[in-house]
Amino acid sequence: MSGQGRSTFLYTTLRIVPRVERGEFINAGIVLFCRERRFLGARTSLDIGRLMALAPECDMDDISAQLNAVQRVASGDATAGPIAALQKAERFQWLASPTSTMIQRSEIHTGLTHDPASTLDHLYRTLVMTPGARLPRHGEWSRTARQSAIPELMGRTITRIRRLHYIFQDEANTTDGPIELTFDDGGVVMCDASADWSLAFYLSPWIDPLCEPLSETDQGYVDRYGRWCAFDVTEQAPYRLLAGALVVQVLSQLNDLLELTGLVIRTDVGVLDLQMWAGELRAFVRRV
Repeated sequence: MSGQGRSTFLYTTLRIVPRVERGEFINAGIVLFCRERRFLGARTSLDIGRLMALAPECDMDDISAQLNAVQRVASGDATAGPIAALQKAERFQWLASPTSTMIQRSEIHTGLTHDPASTLDHLYRTLVMTPGARLPRHGEWSRTARQSAIPELMGRTITRIRRLHYIFQDEANTTDGPIELTFDDGGVVMCDASADWSLAFYLSPWIDPLCEPLSETDQGYVDRYGRWCAFDVTEQAPYRLLAGALVVQVLSQLNDLLELTGLVIRTDVGVLDLQMWAGELRAFVRRV
């Protein structure tokens, strides 16, 4: 197996494009294929409320039936027609093929996984079930504030560390999520995964877009989709190693397209290693 026990996988995102000429879409599913693990799976769902806002004239039953057919073909359901009887690789190629219909496919992405089923679930939760509540659009926060270059970190002392984690049905995914560093000069740098799978930086603290107490509408949103929450991890292992540490070196890591996909922040006592994984940010801390 490649990648120290991890296997390469491919996936595509299913998109509902109700009016092709407008180019608007919502994500409605994930199809994932891992040849080494002999895995092919699909998870789909249709957010009728969001689709109705884009195109109230859509035939929701027909779209739901098409999404269900994708899952049946992926699972090899004998009642799904001759395509479902093909080998997994052939079924994935058919399911991931570009179309000009109302249900379209994204480009094929790749990654590494120990558990294809868990990765499919992760991608489904983060790309389909999360309609963008991580980064707010009010107060001092804006996606347009994204930095085009790595902020200046050398010579600054880390005083506070926060992680953003996704909570769904009272379970927090503490593996993935942005990281926010506060420094002795009062400045803040938040590192996040951008839509193009590269690292993005913001220079203001994260503001929760869902303020307590939650309204009935917001509570319904959280119950259905979950939410992002910020956790102060300054005094928690392994991050407490970096509290009060001075940044002495910053090393960028680029992919073959020269996109920034990793960052190593060295301090006088420890190292913070930021890496992209399946479109999300993971952070690793170790001693010097």
